[in-house]
Amino acid sequence: MAGLQADDINEAFLKNLFTETLYMVGGENPAPAKPEAPVPPVPAKAVSKVAEEKPEPAVKNLILDHKPVDTPVIPHVPLPSAPAKYKVAGTNDKGVVVLVTLPDDAFEKLPQLTFLQKILYAIGLKPTDVAYVNNLSGATAKFEDLQQELQVSYIISFASRLDTVLPHDKFTLYHPVLVGDVPVVFSQALAMLEHNTEHKQLLWNALKKVFL
Repeated sequence: MAGLQADDINEAFLKNLFTETLYMVGGENPAPAKPEAPVPPVPAKAVSKVAEEKPEPAVKNLILDHKPVDTPVIPHVPLPSAPAKYKVAGTNDKGVVVLVTLPDDAFEKLPQLTFLQKILYAIGLKPTDVAYVNNLSGATAKFEDLQQELQVSYIISFASRLDTVLPHDKFTLYHPVLVGDVPVVFSQALAMLEHNTEHKQLLWNALKKVFL
């Protein structure tokens, strides 16, 4: 009996024999392949445009990309300070201000001046009880400035002018005046007093009213 050829197999018979979908493998008459869809040509202008377009450079992160640098050293230039108004010597144990306007060399010798020490001793004061204050500018000294500088309980001024915003009697030679609760005595300069008996007596009378 001659064998059955593939073409003789009844299609209906195969459907009854196999319920699964069958595929023909390596058959003599394979199904023709579907033609691929043609690729449309790219217009020349589009190619040129793509070539011209360049990628934009990445934006730098100013924080992450920052490299630390050494902090520049700025030289310190001190501001000019205001000139001192007063020069002070002495320990000032009792707040007695001896106010003068003298050259530096004369002021340096003032605490050792014998004539001045005799005046202080006569009213019961020791060298350590007073502050020697030189009004450097020669301008009128301010009572309030002196209070900022040191303790002021009494002022004996030897030819050095003084002013204040506080009410007070007129300042005159050898006439004690109260500024607040601070007695102020004005006198001629020490160099003049030392050789003038009349002015010595006037100063003595004024100092007795304050200290004795």
